[in-house]
Amino acid sequence: MPGQRARDLIIGIGDRLRGDDGAGPAVVDRLRKYPRPLPRGVELREHWGEGTALMAAWEGRRRVVVVDAVAPAGSPGAIHRFGGEKMPPAGLFHYSAHRFGLAEAVALARELDALPDDLLIYGIEGDRFNQGARLSAPVASATRAVVQTIVDEWWRRLG
Repeated sequence: MPGQRARDLIIGIGDRLRGDDGAGPAVVDRLRKYPRPLPRGVELREHWGEGTALMAAWEGRRRVVVVDAVAPAGSPGAIHRFGGEKMPPAGLFHYSAHRFGLAEAVALARELDALPDDLLIYGIEGDRFNQGARLSAPVASATRAVVQTIVDEWWRRLG
């Protein structure tokens, strides 16, 4: 219906001009160009990561997937997956330029009973976050793996 929002949403958080912080937007770009498109009714959105705006974006959504870069911990390109009751600790996503970011939005939305029915978060461990840098090779590889996983899981659920 015209004017009606898609029930499902994939959000890529980050700043594509700050190296590996662009992991989320890179996933959204790859999904837009993927040879096997996602089912109708799935919206793709790039986001800057401010927590209250994230909560507004996923309000009323059935299924939401969020992809963001996470703090370096020695394994650039490592993929961290959170869903259901296992939500990310605030420290993992501390590279956000916002004091109220993804982890805090999830925690508050849980308290307010405002989480989507199905929320899945992928954190891609970054290496470099300096202005003007490109994605590092391990993070670029991880974005391809996350895209493949998202597409496979989405179609499997429609099974």
